This record gives sequence, structure tokens and C-alpha cells, in this order.
Amino acid sequence: MTKHRFKKHTFFILPLVTLVILVSYLILNMSFGPANKILPGVYLMDLNLSNMDRHQALRAVQQLQNRLSQPVTLKYQDMQWTLPLKRIGLKLDARAEVQRAMDIGRYGSPWRKFVERRQAHRGIHLKPQIYIDTNLLEQVVAEATEAIILPPRDAGLVINADDSVEVSPGHAGRLVDVDKLRQDLIHNLLQGNREPIELKLIEVAPGHSTEEVKAMGVDTLLGSYSTHFDPNMVNRTYNISVAAAALDGLTISPHEVVSFNDVVGPRSTEAGYKSAPVIINNELVDDFGGGVCQVSTTLYNAVLLSNLEIVERTNHSIPIQYVPIGRDATVVFDAVDFKFRNNTDYWLYIQSYVSDNTLYIKIFGNSRYKREVVVRSWIEETYNPETVIEKDYSIKAGDRVVKQKGMPGYRVAAERVVMQDGRVIKTEKLPSSIYKARNEIISEGMAEPGAILSNQDLNE
Repeated sequence: MTKHRFKKHTFFILPLVTLVILVSYLILNMSFGPANKILPGVYLMDLNLSNMDRHQALRAVQQLQNRLSQPVTLKYQDMQWTLPLKRIGLKLDARAEVQRAMDIGRYGSPWRKFVERRQAHRGIHLKPQIYIDTNLLEQVVAEATEAIILPPRDAGLVINADDSVEVSPGHAGRLVDVDKLRQDLIHNLLQGNREPIELKLIEVAPGHSTEEVKAMGVDTLLGSYSTHFDPNMVNRTYNISVAAAALDGLTISPHEVVSFNDVVGPRSTEAGYKSAPVIINNELVDDFGGGVCQVSTTLYNAVLLSNLEIVERTNHSIPIQYVPIGRDATVVFDAVDFKFRNNTDYWLYIQSYVSDNTLYIKIFGNSRYKREVVVRSWIEETYNPETVIEKDYSIKAGDRVVKQKGMPGYRVAAERVVMQDGRVIKTEKLPSSIYKARNEIISEGMAEPGAILSNQDLNE
């Protein structure tokens, strides 16, 4: 081998030997540790997790969380408040942090494992993920800093006792910047900084400005209707109040179609309804939500008198007593609905409430659409009930008992007359109503004297 070639090989061999020696040195001086323990040199912030097993590390991380949860001080100008971090849901995901620590130097390619073990030998300080409940933080800070904040106020509509309409002005608010405070809290905790945190205030616009509410154009009562009910029917009265409350305060955009069922929702115990009489197959039976149809019927008449468009309406199977015949609107959730359209170019606002055994529904809108409205209904045809005789061996021969009282049926027409300045501008035919007759059922006695059989005897 020539001198030149020897120098050439030396040029490549020496760095390789040096690298092998260096790697050997590092390997000999790095602890690989047991597989079920965290490598030496791994920290979570300043918490030394070296050689801890999973259970030891979990306890240690919980102690770290308790230490981080100590109160901090907030300040604004010359004022200060104490913020109890335990009240804002501060926590660490202890299991995730321990798993992250245990994974160091144990997963990935050989090179990655080597690099991570080398880093652990020098010391790895992990930064935990700190969780803070923003809603709780906002609530606690708002309570503490009440003296320096000003909540925004939405503009709204005010309905006076005389049904006149006013706009309640809104204004912007001044609140603590909770997002920045949350970031500052986490940053200081990770840095071990316990200095007071300076609060930043931000201006917050109202959800609805005065200009927006004025632009809705609601300035007058378009129409209203009321119906009475028996307060002694406690469950039914309760259901009426629940359904009326669902309608109260409803705002309807121009040309929007309103579904009664969508607004009021299912009639169930979960929704707060009780069992009360409802009309099913021409008979009154107890079911959840009995009385809700009085609310839909009252709304139907208020809609008619407000000169709004009827989209969908169905009458009951028998006439009801609290409105003139042909002016009722039955509803069954997911089956029969009452719908109407806001056929104006402005918003509508519904006021719905119960007072002195009376349900009131009022519809407010823009005065450009205020009209005088008269609703009329009349019977066009009457359907007489039939008499059905049923033999009954539990009744003495010659006796008769009315099992079901008959009720006539009707075909009813209705119309809406719209006037302006005392002059009729439109006469509109309304949906007709068909009420089926209910047959009279008479039980005729068939049993001879001394031979009356019970129903149980007949079944046997």
C-alpha cells in the first residue's frame, strides 16, 4: 500500500472510529431503564419523573395539578382580585402526560430512540397541556370584576299595557378579554410565574343593536284573539300555559312560514306536559298535551284577524265550544300542523300569555299592513246522526240504555273580509270544516227476568 493510499484510507477510517467511540460512550452513559418505568432525566415542568412507574407518576402529576391550582392574583389599574383556579376547572390529563413521558426513547425508529435517550440523558422538561374551562373562567371573573365591567344590553321591543310598541335601546358593553386571560394564565403557569396578571378590557357589541330592532319595523298591533278555559281542569290549564309560553316572544322574519308544531315541540312529559282530555275519534280521552289545541286555535284566529296568510289548517272532528264553529285549528305533533306565513315585508312579534282564566295571543307588525278584518262562519249542511241498536244480554228485556249520545255533524264555510278606511278591499274564502256526525248508540235489553248474565259469564 502506497503512502498516498494509506493517507486516503486514514481520512475515512478515523472519523468512523471516532463516531463509534462517541456512540459507545453515549450508550454506556445513558440509562435505558426498565420498560415499565420512565427514563431517567424526564421531567414534567420541574417535576422529576425519573425511574417512576405508571402509578407513581400518576400520583406525582396529580400533586403537580394541585400545586398549579393555587390561587393567582388579577389586577386592573390599582385594583386586585384573587382568582381561585380550582373554580375554573383547571386540570391536567394525568394519564396522557404520564404516557407521553413513558413513551420517550421507546417508540419509533432506532435513530429516534437514540436521539430521545440522548436528550433524556441531558434532561427533558416536558410542558403539560393545561385545561381551563373557559365558561367557568368567564363566570368567575365576571363575578369578581363586577365593578369594572359593563355587560352589553340587547335592544328589544317593549309592549306597553295599551298595546303600543316601543324600542328599548341597546348599548355596547365592556368586558374582560377572557381569551387573553386564559392564554396569560397558562403561559404563567408553565413558566412558574406567579406575578399578578394584568386584565385587558374589550368592547363588546350587543347581540341586537337599536338600529337592527328598529329596522324590523314592528310598530303596531295587527290583530289579537282570546279564549277562555275552565281553571278547575288543572292539567289542561297547565298545558295551555306551557304551549302559550313557547309562542311568547316569537319573532318571525318577512315571508317566513311558521309551523306551530316546530315552535311548540312534542307534547310529552319531557317537554313538561301533563295528561288531559283531547278529542280522538269524536270522543274525549285523556292524553299528554290536552289543551294545546286551544292554543293553536287561538293563534289561528289571531292570524286571521292580522290578515296573514293561512298555509295549513285542519278542524277538529267535532265542534268545540271556545270559538265559533268553523274557526278551530287542531294539531297533532308529527301528524297534523297549523302553519301560516308572514306575508308582509317586515318582522312580526307574538305575545302569548294566560291571565284570569283567559288565553291571549297578540300579533304585532308594521302599521303599513294594519287592516280591519272581520271573520264569519256559517253552517251550510247538517248531518243527522243515526241511531244504532245493540243487543245487550246484561240488561233486562224491554229496557233501553243510551250508550253513546248522538251528535249532528256539519259542513261549515268561513270567510275573511278585509277592509281599509271602512271600504272592503278583499273577501277571502277560508278553509271549510267538516264535522262528522256521531251516531247514537242504544243498548237494548235482551235478558229475561232472573236470567241476567254478566259480561264475564258471557265470555266464559
